[in-house]
Amino acid sequence: MQESYIKKVIDLILVFIFILNSNSQFSQIELGLKGGLSFNSVSNKTFFFESENMSHNLFEKSSGTHIGLYSKIKFLNSFFIQPEVYYSSIKKKYDLTFPLDHEMYVVDEYKQNRIIVPVLIGFDLFNRVSLFVGPNFSFNSNMFFEDNDENITLNSLYEKYNIYLQYGLSVKFNKIVIDFRIERGFNDREIKIVDNIINDVNQIIESDGFLTMMSIGYKF
Repeated sequence: MQESYIKKVIDLILVFIFILNSNSQFSQIELGLKGGLSFNSVSNKTFFFESENMSHNLFEKSSGTHIGLYSKIKFLNSFFIQPEVYYSSIKKKYDLTFPLDHEMYVVDEYKQNRIIVPVLIGFDLFNRVSLFVGPNFSFNSNMFFEDNDENITLNSLYEKYNIYLQYGLSVKFNKIVIDFRIERGFNDREIKIVDNIINDVNQIIESDGFLTMMSIGYKF
């Protein structure tokens, strides 16, 4: 299922690049490789626990890496469209600051692997600085739970894909590109209870808050 979603998105991007490249109005296509870090600062957020039907404050920490390919299709002088494909791994941890009867079942640390496909639009400033914004299509591949060393496959995930918003800027030095962007989701942050993952009471933690991404790239 996940492979078909990814293939459709990538095929659309390739067709779009071909159409733009065959049009004389589009003057330049840039291809390159990017990799970097993803993180957020420790933040106090409110999460909803379905098992208790109430909200609690938790301290959330995220850290991870990403690597992949990008293309930048320039048109109308300074404007561009920038489709990208990355493999991303994010580790999340939640500091529980409250007592729960079922606290032993609360998943407070896990790692999520995903394929992300941002499709950005933007414009260049002074031939070095670029501003951009656009959707990021995220395809979840699996989750790894630290407490019981269990890897959850795609079929067990609560949501197989999400759509996020990314915006930021990049600075280019010859063939080197330095990228800074913010990612945020559209869904409510919550902790959802699902079946058949950890003993009798099970959870997948989902957070769609801010995520900072810093990358360094090389233009081919």
